[in-house]
Amino acid sequence: MSQISRIGMVVQSDPMSQDIFPPRVRRWLFTTNHKEVGILYLVTSLFFFVAAGLLALTMRTQLSVPNNNVLTETLYNQFVTVHGLLMIFWVLSPFAFGFANYIIPLQIGARDLAFPRLNAMSYWFYLFSGVAIIMSFIFGAPDLGWTLYSPQTAFQFTPTIGLNVGAAALILITVSITMSSVNFLVTMFKVRAPGMKLRNMPVFPWAILVTIFMMLYAFPSFLAAVLLLYVDRAFGTFYFSSIQGGALLWDNVFWFFGHPEVYIVLFPAIGVIADVIPTFTRRPLYGSKYVIGSMIAAAVISFIVWGHHMFVTGIGLTSTKLYTVTTIAVSLPFDVMVIAMIETLIKARVKLKAAALFALGAIALFVIGGITGVYLASVALDHALRGTYFVVAHFHYIMVGASIMGLIAGLYYWFPKLTGRMYNETIAKIHFVVSFIGFNILYFPMFLLLDMPRRIQTYAPDTGWGPLNSLATLGGFIFGGAQVLLFLNLFLSQRRGAPSGPNPWDGWTLEWSLPSPVPAH
Repeated sequence: MSQISRIGMVVQSDPMSQDIFPPRVRRWLFTTNHKEVGILYLVTSLFFFVAAGLLALTMRTQLSVPNNNVLTETLYNQFVTVHGLLMIFWVLSPFAFGFANYIIPLQIGARDLAFPRLNAMSYWFYLFSGVAIIMSFIFGAPDLGWTLYSPQTAFQFTPTIGLNVGAAALILITVSITMSSVNFLVTMFKVRAPGMKLRNMPVFPWAILVTIFMMLYAFPSFLAAVLLLYVDRAFGTFYFSSIQGGALLWDNVFWFFGHPEVYIVLFPAIGVIADVIPTFTRRPLYGSKYVIGSMIAAAVISFIVWGHHMFVTGIGLTSTKLYTVTTIAVSLPFDVMVIAMIETLIKARVKLKAAALFALGAIALFVIGGITGVYLASVALDHALRGTYFVVAHFHYIMVGASIMGLIAGLYYWFPKLTGRMYNETIAKIHFVVSFIGFNILYFPMFLLLDMPRRIQTYAPDTGWGPLNSLATLGGFIFGGAQVLLFLNLFLSQRRGAPSGPNPWDGWTLEWSLPSPVPAH
């Protein structure tokens, strides 16, 4: 059976797809609409968030008391590795790009992304790669940490093929990210509405634009590293398993990507916060141009700080000094961003809706994570704290405290636009309070654990680490339990929530001028 396409060409429709899939399923399987692809990204990233969270809670249970045996050493290391990989690659950035898919074309006046089919294909690459990393447990999942340090990746130390499956999944997700990045880049430069200049775009599209440039510069290094890692394991080469500097080569190539990746997952959350705060303060963002300029400056500097992850590897004194200075310097643009947001709040009458609360909470947690990060720029302190739970706490205050909390602010902020319905504000506020308290009970004790090594499966009672680990585990279950409120609220509100109208927050950006949910084009 043939039909006429929108551009006048006769195309063949597939009768098999008409018969096999019900219309509602077929709509989501074959959609190229940016709004529906955005929702697919959001739902899938939340699924992976739950999976990663369950792994984390199981690890916290194992560490709750000394000499625990909930998990074996191997299984614990597998949980650590897959949890980290899921959060970094399959939760944080895809969560943000779910919003970007749906919201950015609306904010810049575009009908869709520049390449709708490429957009859909990038999603399916993302989904299949995520399924692959979870399925790697069948073959013996990677068990050497999300950083995949060499020479542990050599076949003699990791003989299971789960690492091969994991490497293949990382290659697929990198291809997905590259396709998506190119699509957004072309969209923001070529498909903006007439009169929508780059300088007139809201901060959220700018945050995504800076993130895209970072992705296109950082991920080729990572893709090359993972491809060579796969070749080492599949064909017996010695790129990273060589005793003549293979491990150090991996460190350099990986961390050239790895440190910018922190900002790749952070900037979209900052963009969300920069949209949320002006709406609920009824004031424009203070110094918005300086915020955008600071993002660009931080993005550039982030590519010359990777050596601070390698202070303990014996790099030269000159390199050590350089990376110390650049690591301290990269904090300055973030100071500008935080000050701009605080200035916006001063003397403002803030409407404390759930989105605003999560945005404010994300700023507070980001400040704690940022201050503790500056300590690690010190070579002396880095030697003492590298590989300890102090670093784990610092890292999670940024990646979860700032990024996840900021993105949840976006979820509440744009939920009425995505669904046309309001969520339950009371449940949402309880969700914030319990999450904020649980998060700090979970991670702040890790600063006090100081020299407890990360990635250990258990510890002896005489170390004195038991009480703080028990407290952290309690916080983990509080924080994890709070997310049940999020999913319950969103599920019930999507079905029975009050109609939201086109602009429930009196927002200023273009997406609020359209009906909710936005009609398909």
